[in-house]
Amino acid sequence: MIGLVIASITTIALYVGAMVYTGRKIPESISQTVFLLPRKGQWVFTIVMWMVGFMLMPVLMEKVSEQTQFIAFLMIGGVCFVGAAPLVPKAKNTVHYVGAVDAGIASQLLVALNQPLLLLLWFLYIGYTLLAKDVSRNVFWVEILSTLNIFALCLTL
Repeated sequence: MIGLVIASITTIALYVGAMVYTGRKIPESISQTVFLLPRKGQWVFTIVMWMVGFMLMPVLMEKVSEQTQFIAFLMIGGVCFVGAAPLVPKAKNTVHYVGAVDAGIASQLLVALNQPLLLLLWFLYIGYTLLAKDVSRNVFWVEILSTLNIFALCLTL
């Protein structure tokens, strides 16, 4: 199972790293990176999100408590909806936003109920927010921290 976690980490890290390099700056959110891809290559965003979700699903089902497996399922569903419905510029994309909020809240609830000490990582975000002059990238850092918390949960249980 650790191989799936490492493959998931590698997949998202390579994608986000490539998009930060391509855009030459930190994006406003991970979803915004879809616009850095050529129009015909935007399917890559969907594949990356689905790969991460589907690789984490068996790990989470095995590692989290039986009572919280449904939350893990909701989180993975949110990640898959985010991948299926990337942001559309200047348009409301309810499916994407609901999936993103679901994935974010479910991920941290899952961490809180299975390994609450990992929530201390949020102090990094609090420190960043207090020290940052430009907070326009807050969503990106919230997404990164939520993802790191889930990976840490998978690796520590």
